[in-house]
Amino acid sequence: MKFKNSILLKSLLVLPLLIVLLLTESCNNSSDVNLVIEGKIDGCSERTLVLESLMPNRVDTIKTVKTDADGNFKIELDSLPGGFLRLKVDHNNGVFIFARKGDVISVNGNYPGLVKTYTLSGSKDSELLRQMNLRLIESSDHLNIMKDKIIESSSDPNCNIDSLYEASNEIARQLYESDKQYLKDFINENAKSPVIYMALYQYIGTSPILMIENDLETFKFVLNSLKENNPELPHIALLESVISKEELRQQQLNRDYVDVSIGAEAPDFSLQNTEGKKVSLSAYLGTKTIIVFWSSWNKTSVDNLKYIKDLAAREDINVIAIALDTNREKWEAAIKSSEIGEFQNICDFKSWESSVVKIYGVRSLPAYVLVNEESVIDLLTDDVFILKDKIED
Repeated sequence: MKFKNSILLKSLLVLPLLIVLLLTESCNNSSDVNLVIEGKIDGCSERTLVLESLMPNRVDTIKTVKTDADGNFKIELDSLPGGFLRLKVDHNNGVFIFARKGDVISVNGNYPGLVKTYTLSGSKDSELLRQMNLRLIESSDHLNIMKDKIIESSSDPNCNIDSLYEASNEIARQLYESDKQYLKDFINENAKSPVIYMALYQYIGTSPILMIENDLETFKFVLNSLKENNPELPHIALLESVISKEELRQQQLNRDYVDVSIGAEAPDFSLQNTEGKKVSLSAYLGTKTIIVFWSSWNKTSVDNLKYIKDLAAREDINVIAIALDTNREKWEAAIKSSEIGEFQNICDFKSWESSVVKIYGVRSLPAYVLVNEESVIDLLTDDVFILKDKIED
């Protein structure tokens, strides 16, 4: 009897233990979900959505989900990647998100045109990304309208394309300056948010708005703010490395370069040519060299290339043609149509933000620098005929 009671007692003790274990497991399962992203995208019926993790040096696909017939979707993650995410329908329709543990984020919008139409709740950081994105899209749309106008007007014989190009370039420059100031203000006003990292890497067209060589202090401000307020962000290490390299480069620049003026030593530079090979001014020490600053979108500079070509052939002078283009295809097409393949044609596709442009103080196109055999500047001018007279004297 005592034996039977003992077994019964043990059974009674085991039963509550099993209940506790089951309850504990149930609680654990409910807490496995660390992030929920859900919503509805009108016009996006039964399409695959891709959720990507935007890591410092790569983009990883972490989950795919299919919308239902009405465009509804729900994504649940049991672990969080680096924080920055992109929910993508296709290349032109995506939503940038910064997620934190426990977030339940709602995304709603229309497809196509998701980038401009989506609304978002459940994440203040992601809402900041949305606001920044919409602000910069306005500038991109303005640029596209100008490009379309130029293309449309190019077939009109009564249209002054030169003046249209000049006006468009001035508007583009104003947009760039406005966007740059906007991003700096955005960073200062939202210094505690991790999304200021993304503000460093925004573009207008194909040109970056903030560039570390010109905006080093802004990059350093972002780094210090991230370290203080978001020290777990994996992007910090890469940003710190990039800043350290740029500081070393600028120290070297300050040691090696002097103010550009006639009679001063010509600053050296190294950029890739059309074949992808590095071209340096120092490689031409001992010979006369013309440095030409031009662009496929500046008609005067393109028209003057024929005079440079003739000068180089008659006087046996090297020519390094530095283009302020941002589009490789247009640059290479202009080289071909102008028949200047014998020049050393180089471009870093940074337009006015190119370090070489700033080193030589170029503020308008065309611009010409005549460098003698000792790598000393003999002439700085924007007039091809003054250059011609100087060489022929």
